Amino acid sequence: MIDTIPTDKNKLLESLKSCSNPYILFQVNKILQREKHLEEMNAIAKDFPMFLEDDVPRDMSINTKERTPADSILAKYENIMTPIMYGLGLFMLVLAAALINLMANEGENITVAIFQSKVAALYLILWIIFLLEFVLMLIVKKRSKVSISKTLLLGRAQALLFPPVRMGARNLLAPDLQWIPFLGWSYRNEGMLKFLKEKFSIPMVVIALLILPVLIIEWKFYEEVENYLQTDLSFVLDLTQGFIWLAFAFEFILMVSVSREKIEYIQKNWIDLLIILLPFIAFVRTMRIIKVARLSQLARGYKLRGLLMKARQGLFFAGFFYRILTLKNYQMKTLKKKLDKNLKEREVLEEELIQLYRIINKKTLE
Repeated sequence: MIDTIPTDKNKLLESLKSCSNPYILFQVNKILQREKHLEEMNAIAKDFPMFLEDDVPRDMSINTKERTPADSILAKYENIMTPIMYGLGLFMLVLAAALINLMANEGENITVAIFQSKVAALYLILWIIFLLEFVLMLIVKKRSKVSISKTLLLGRAQALLFPPVRMGARNLLAPDLQWIPFLGWSYRNEGMLKFLKEKFSIPMVVIALLILPVLIIEWKFYEEVENYLQTDLSFVLDLTQGFIWLAFAFEFILMVSVSREKIEYIQKNWIDLLIILLPFIAFVRTMRIIKVARLSQLARGYKLRGLLMKARQGLFFAGFFYRILTLKNYQMKTLKKKLDKNLKEREVLEEELIQLYRIINKKTLE
């Protein structure tokens, strides 16, 4: 790797001579200005050639309807059962949305109570089905005599804690593949993540904005609307919020499962996770652990804030902000700040790397 540097340097100089992109020239100039600070990086590069190696390129390909292994009983089992369990997982997510949001219902409506009990019973039945399916999968695996990663098996077992997570399960024999509705078995990579995010962006904006009329009715016009409709308005509003929660939960499960850097995705999309977890505050309140009435209003306030932030993110990703001239300059300045922050973080990491190299050399000399 080190022997190729002179040749690369000559090519680089030739490229710079023919380059007319001011942004590239500006970035190169900034690095050259830090040449003295990076002098020790020369020794680091010689001792650790990995710092001169290219990183793994981003995989932006979109591969769908891929063929999966079909040479064993387990492979055939996966191809048959995965779509079925996906559908059941989605149905359980619908039931969970209904339960979580109906638990916040403050009324004494007997009809709502009966409905809740039926939903809970159905959820329990489906959970038992998922448990039996997991046991059946273990039996099929044993008969197939196929080696499977323990991580994949552990993931299937952990999904029993909340079966809708099973929708994001990977193929046991081809871990890079995941079943997605209408797309079939698809590769999990950055390209697929971007593709799905683009598809979800506009629908999620519309769904997120549904919370506005719900909250306006709850806070300002509850009695008027209830008298006009002649129905239990709290039940209707709870179901509406349940639908919003369902959409965000489904998107989050799908995106996290497709992403290869799950922790990084969660950190960048923490607001989505917050939106999903907030309804549990109302659930805990109904269990008499929290009895402060205003906590529910506070939770809804944060939900509004979170949904609006999600709407803003979706609008930005879909390119809507580029059509709104009044926000164009603001967004450009925001991205510029992020670029500057990333450059500063790089400089800090390089300084830490140099400090570590000095410590290593000092211990070696001793």
